[in-house]
Amino acid sequence: MASRAAFFAYLLTVQASCFVSFILQLLGVQVSHGWVAAWLLKILGTRFGTAINSSEVLDAASPVVYLSNHRSWGDFWTDAALLGGPSFISRALVAAGIPFTAVWGSTSGWLWFFARGATHKEGAVAWMRNFLAERDWAQRGALRCCRITGFPQKGVVIYPEGTRSLLPEGLPLKMGALSAAYQLQWPVQVVITSNKECVTAERDLAVNFGTLCVSNVSKVVDPKSFESLEGFLEVVKEIWRKTWTEAYGPEFRLRNEACLPGGKLAKLHFSLAGSWRMQLMRVIFFTSLALLIRRLWQRRSAEASPEVKHDNGR
Repeated sequence: MASRAAFFAYLLTVQASCFVSFILQLLGVQVSHGWVAAWLLKILGTRFGTAINSSEVLDAASPVVYLSNHRSWGDFWTDAALLGGPSFISRALVAAGIPFTAVWGSTSGWLWFFARGATHKEGAVAWMRNFLAERDWAQRGALRCCRITGFPQKGVVIYPEGTRSLLPEGLPLKMGALSAAYQLQWPVQVVITSNKECVTAERDLAVNFGTLCVSNVSKVVDPKSFESLEGFLEVVKEIWRKTWTEAYGPEFRLRNEACLPGGKLAKLHFSLAGSWRMQLMRVIFFTSLALLIRRLWQRRSAEASPEVKHDNGR
């Protein structure tokens, strides 16, 4: 029972943190979800290690796809902390389980929802290519409203296995997102982290304290270096297997910070910039706040009026 109580208390803490961050963002105080995620892991005393042969994260304010292993619900905030607050692609159904995270992430531009199982006339690969391209700040230019505004532009995390797995090795990779990345000519980097399923174990309704998460980051795979999609995919699959093996190997270095070497964590600052969704939410928020203040003022004035009349009667 204590284990389950801790699990649900932690999930409530996650949602409360996202709700507060969302309200702050409405007020113009920009809070990085990477920073929030690192704080959430600090609560659990999570420790971090880097595999000996790990490369630095490519975080150069340009499109990049991070391929990460999918182990549990906790992957979202673990990977957010490790990569300094990247964007994520997620099934729309997930929003029901993390409502405040969904609202904050989707209006801020770092959480992109899609309907799993939907059919697309143009084909799955073409749809994914367009889906990613519409959210690429570089291609949208002045209309870059679907990515984080006010923060350094980040890459996007994709879980290419397609589903959570607790197996000791990775599942076969789904080729749709990788094919789309090749067509867009976006570089790819594999980021495998061990023990993410121990941080938040939803199947056991438990959270664990002091978990050691060791990460291994592959070298960058640039689609421009390949003449064919097939060659690109074969190299990515081989690097995925190699990176996975080394991440779960015995040789690693401990590090003090959650953010991986090369990752850049945005700082707290003030900005009223944002996507059209965020601006719409601000209009609704401030209008509601103004109406509430007006109503409270009118109620206070109405309660004070009888006292004034009584005093005048004397």
